Amino acid sequence: MTEGPQLKRKWKWRFEKRDRTGPLIQLAALIGGLTGALLISAILIVTAKADIWLAFGSLFRGAFGGWYAFTQTLIQSTPLIFTGLAVLVSFKAKIFNIGAEGQFFAGAMAAFWVSISLAGFPRPVAVLIIVLASLFGGALYGAIPGILKAVLGVNEIIVTVMMNYIIQFILSYMISNHWRDPGDYYLQTAFIPENVRFPMVLPHSRVHLGFLLAVTAAVVIFCFLWKTPSGFEIRALGESRSASRYKGIDTKRIIILVMVISGAIAGLAGGSEIAGVHHRLRLDISTGYGYTGIIIALLGKLHPFGVVAAAVFFGALVNGSTSMQVSAGVPVALVYALQSLVLICVMAAEVLSQYRIRRVYDVE
Repeated sequence: MTEGPQLKRKWKWRFEKRDRTGPLIQLAALIGGLTGALLISAILIVTAKADIWLAFGSLFRGAFGGWYAFTQTLIQSTPLIFTGLAVLVSFKAKIFNIGAEGQFFAGAMAAFWVSISLAGFPRPVAVLIIVLASLFGGALYGAIPGILKAVLGVNEIIVTVMMNYIIQFILSYMISNHWRDPGDYYLQTAFIPENVRFPMVLPHSRVHLGFLLAVTAAVVIFCFLWKTPSGFEIRALGESRSASRYKGIDTKRIIILVMVISGAIAGLAGGSEIAGVHHRLRLDISTGYGYTGIIIALLGKLHPFGVVAAAVFFGALVNGSTSMQVSAGVPVALVYALQSLVLICVMAAEVLSQYRIRRVYDVE
């Protein structure tokens, strides 16, 4: 009797996708990503010949070491909350709005333009008009790429990136000519009237009304996206455009609506910086808030409350960077490198959390 071929049996490790990722795994991925970013940053600090513990300690004290530091962190995080929410709304519909930076400037320009005529108005009325003007300016600038995409199928990434530069050139022209403060050497406007400036909302601080508006916007966006029919249509469009059309959703209307809402929120960030912080219009009122909003939205897992937490975290990094530079001699550019490292490490950890290593019994 002839025996058949002998089968070889051995254990193997297999990398396979999980059916679902639970909240504990997601939390572990977030902690792991942040830890990885801090470890890489520590290596960079060592290469800069600075003390690691002094650097991180100075960063924390500069961000949260006292009432003044904490409130300054809230001020830094305010525009980031707005731009993060703006990006969140568009990304939820799988519409990649890279133009929050330009929409920020559009809102700031609209706010300054109306502020010229508001001297003498009651403060509540003037502030309300400033808010509405910045919303309208950003919405109008966001509607342009939305209409081009919905009607003509133009790629929104290309259009929004180009429009970022267009609005900045327009601003540069305006503050070099019509809006320039005649008594000032620098390219900037005169100060806006006192009655249109945002009131302070926390004692012994410069935290202004814009912060409350940003947090309120997060709550409103949450309720809108998850509690209303239009919000459902936006999320459905992001899941599947073809399925949305089959269900009878007017995808062109939703695309335009998404870009209008996204632009309006980013525009309010610009108006908030004018009325709450700078009180005048300059080219440097934004330090890349629109682009950083993309990182904020992704780090916040495209959830409004996650965006608020991520914005405060990034605001703390920016606010604490000055203290770290002075106390530990660490270049402030390292903070911006840390922001990128946080995004890369957290996103990498999230991808890895969706897979698992499993030991299987293989037969050859």
